[in-house]
Amino acid sequence: MHLFDEGFEPPEDCVSWCKTRSYDLHVLDDGALVDLDWWNRHLEEDEHEIRLRGRDHDGRIVTGGRATVLRNDLRLDGELVDAEHAGLGLLFLCAAWRSGHTRRRAARRFPDVSNRFVAPNVHRHTAIKAAIDRLIRDKRLPDYDYTSGTGWPELPNVGVALTTVFLWAVDVKAGGMRAQLLDQHGVSTLIHQGWLEDPSVSGFTRRRYDRYLEVLQHWAATAGSEPELVERWLVDRWHARVVEARSGALAEPTLF
Repeated sequence: MHLFDEGFEPPEDCVSWCKTRSYDLHVLDDGALVDLDWWNRHLEEDEHEIRLRGRDHDGRIVTGGRATVLRNDLRLDGELVDAEHAGLGLLFLCAAWRSGHTRRRAARRFPDVSNRFVAPNVHRHTAIKAAIDRLIRDKRLPDYDYTSGTGWPELPNVGVALTTVFLWAVDVKAGGMRAQLLDQHGVSTLIHQGWLEDPSVSGFTRRRYDRYLEVLQHWAATAGSEPELVERWLVDRWHARVVEARSGALAEPTLF
């Protein structure tokens, strides 16, 4: 672990919460309400051969209106994407899930992944499809480049937070660990707990992200749990603090 993280242990609330929660229920069944018409209209306008679906209250697949997308639906072999390029379709499903999640820091924004400066005979989505194909094939992030100061995949206009959702969905590894979601609310909780790092997710370097993964892994091992549950606790803890501040009521019992 990083020198600054030695002795940085999870609070008892986190350990207790993770021990009493189910991975299937609190991670895989974590759902977001998505406006399918909005997303599919923008996909059509941007000339993507992609259509997103969702689930109704009974879990049946629907093609329009407001529908639920579960985190377990964020898979290449999932039922909620009809796309000429499965990986690019999954990226947009990840964007829809993240933007529709009420406890995560995200606005509904359509990622413009086009390359507007390609030659006339090259499709403007070719570059991002190639980058996605490499991630799916290699199952790991690029090596850190000390010259350019990056190690993130070449996914233009996607942003770090959404990139990490997609990395988790395709089971990409970083430093031997599965990539985990990086959300501003979760990182804010880590900072509040005493983590000595820059709080801005948009400015996360690969080295900072690798350090973040090590903290999640360590906290999960301490709790006898999974990193996904630790990350979920961090996000929910921030939400509980906001609710408490706004209402004046103690929000903790609903979580811990």
